[in-house]
Amino acid sequence: MQPDLPLFLLLAGALSVVTSEEPSLEAQCSHEAFSCEAKYCGCEEINEDMPVNRLLLNNLTTSTTLYCKEKCSPCIRVQLTVSLAGESKWNRCGSGSMSSKHNDSDSEVDEESEDEEYNEDFELIYLSSYQQIGGINRCAQLKVRFHPTDREFKISSGSIPMGTVELRCFQAYLSSNVLIKAFPKHENQKDLQQTHKVEDCTLKDFLENITWCKVPNINTTLENKTQMAVINIPENSYMLFKYNVTPLFVSTNPLFAHKLEVTKVHLNFSDIVPCLCVQAWSATIEDARRAEECPFSKYKQFQENIWQLSSLAVEYKGKALQWTFSSPCNTVGQISLCSKTGDTDAPCHEIPHSRQAIQINKLNEFKSVDPHPSLCIKIISGDHVNLSCPFDSDHSLLWKVESKVKHRNVTLTILHGINEMNFSICTVKENKCDHFPQNIKVINEQMKQLNLVSQDCFQVWRSDVQFSPRITICPFDIYARARWTPLLVSFLVLVTIVIFMITIKTQILKGCIKVIKFKPTATVADSSTSRKVLLLYSLDYNLFEKLINTLASVLCELKFQVAVDLWKRRELVDQGPLPWFHSQKNKVTEEGGKILIVFSKGASMKCNEWFQSSEGIKTMHDPYDGFMASLNCVLPDIIKGNVFERYVVAYFEDLQKKEDIPDIFNIMPIYGLPSQLPEFLQEIGVQANVKSVQKPTICQSTISNRLDSAIKECQLWEQTHMPWCQDHCKLELTSEGQRENGAMTHYPLIQMEMLSMI
Repeated sequence: MQPDLPLFLLLAGALSVVTSEEPSLEAQCSHEAFSCEAKYCGCEEINEDMPVNRLLLNNLTTSTTLYCKEKCSPCIRVQLTVSLAGESKWNRCGSGSMSSKHNDSDSEVDEESEDEEYNEDFELIYLSSYQQIGGINRCAQLKVRFHPTDREFKISSGSIPMGTVELRCFQAYLSSNVLIKAFPKHENQKDLQQTHKVEDCTLKDFLENITWCKVPNINTTLENKTQMAVINIPENSYMLFKYNVTPLFVSTNPLFAHKLEVTKVHLNFSDIVPCLCVQAWSATIEDARRAEECPFSKYKQFQENIWQLSSLAVEYKGKALQWTFSSPCNTVGQISLCSKTGDTDAPCHEIPHSRQAIQINKLNEFKSVDPHPSLCIKIISGDHVNLSCPFDSDHSLLWKVESKVKHRNVTLTILHGINEMNFSICTVKENKCDHFPQNIKVINEQMKQLNLVSQDCFQVWRSDVQFSPRITICPFDIYARARWTPLLVSFLVLVTIVIFMITIKTQILKGCIKVIKFKPTATVADSSTSRKVLLLYSLDYNLFEKLINTLASVLCELKFQVAVDLWKRRELVDQGPLPWFHSQKNKVTEEGGKILIVFSKGASMKCNEWFQSSEGIKTMHDPYDGFMASLNCVLPDIIKGNVFERYVVAYFEDLQKKEDIPDIFNIMPIYGLPSQLPEFLQEIGVQANVKSVQKPTICQSTISNRLDSAIKECQLWEQTHMPWCQDHCKLELTSEGQRENGAMTHYPLIQMEMLSMI
């Protein structure tokens, strides 16, 4: 593992100085009347017993210079500005000697003896350097010696500047901080000190003269033809690849594991990421300084490789889900837990409060996690979405949910292998999940049960842990699947028969083309102009829904785009009935389609109920029937008269009387089926001009026969279930069913008042 580059340079630079020869000390004085000399001394000599000094140190400055003998190394030059202190005289005979203060009555003899005593004098200054790297302390003694002159000075109170004393030089390390101190040992003066910062190899003199600062050149070229990068370094050099990322990324590529004693390396483009760097250093210098370049940082073409080389490691310990996202480069993004459904292409819904920022190459965890197969980890970074489901292969479920539907009564059973498990349930409405009062019945320690009535989907999850996947149950899908599976099989058989008949009797198809001719604005040949039809009906009973399915299928065969709620159960559950019908109505009207209202006895009664609600009379309706929701979308248009070429009304003559249709719908075209089938088809977009006398009614007869068959089944059912349309046609929420499930929770049974018009 390589250290950080600045620290590495610092330590290597220090070592290079230690192995070089220590520079000798030299002193130089700028004043003609005195000279200087210097030598290394023991630092223990600098103490309180040093003699009192008569020199004042006015200023201390430092600078970096080079000491070169066989090799060059950095060192520190120290400059001191000094002056004489006190009231003394400096006579020509004394030649630089200093005399202390005398009275005017002193004799000449005394002065001569003093001159002889101080014929040659000196003062000592001590200096020290302390380097933080290695804690190395060096000390020096600087001797300032005074010489004779022909001039005599009278020193008054204060001081006279003498000049500058220079010391060359204290050994130093590259990029180090060195503390320089000067000790004058004069009363009323403190020590002088300064911290000196030694430059690094970026200094031109260092780069050109210090051997350790010289590094090999790195040359990188990209060969697009071979999809390879070529890295060249000089001979007698080492090379090493590293990722510029913290914490370090451990690569499985053998090229990136050790230093390479080669001068040329080829790298596949697939192994390159923007933060991949190259280090090179001399093989002939011990602990040589390293050159480092990141030549791929500006190439966006290697950005995608970051995800190819990244990986997510997951481990479940205790109740914690530990994860490590290994990536060769710094990656900004989010990681969260989510719940997946059985559909592979379905989105994975994020579990609340589980989102965290991605921390690469570091162990992290989600605490208190339920290890369910539906639990996944989702990583999002820009346009990248990565999904991992660590428990999807674990078949030992801790808990599961089973659901049964009977007459729209839903029974949820929660089975769990651990006794102490708590669960929460909510209903899904649009993008919200609303909790509702639970009436969960405890069957035993490992089974709980809930009975309810609802058209909404449910979510079930563990509430005794912090993060649990939410299992979505849509009982209406189960209900619809159970009802429509036999019909689907029958429909497939019918389609097979029809295809077979068309293949054999092509003249029937030609007859249909002659009888039913489309308008120029909606031709069969142009599928882009096929008309849209929104089909609205009342769910009176199962066989009537089969009849509606037959009518919708016929319209689809005639190249209409039909929107009907029984084919869109999932969308209806996700969006809610009212928003779904409103959006479908907008699509149909914007594209010039038709809204077809099929009336039945139940539809007539529910229309009357809608108008009663507008007068302030509270009513109830079946939550599984979207007809009341559709009325809130279309009746405001009908009341305002906005129905021209937009609405069509149809009814089945053997099941409904025209006079039973509310009068407000008389402003629309009304057709009885199947007797008025040609007029009805022409109204919704099929031109039924008969131009051939050969088999003019073959297609009409085929459609009529299909409708007649379904209508007769409805007639038979109504006759055997008389009186069937009571209590506003809430057909399958029978009192008998309620007695069957006395403890059942009917949720949510919508109470309707006057709804605002959209």
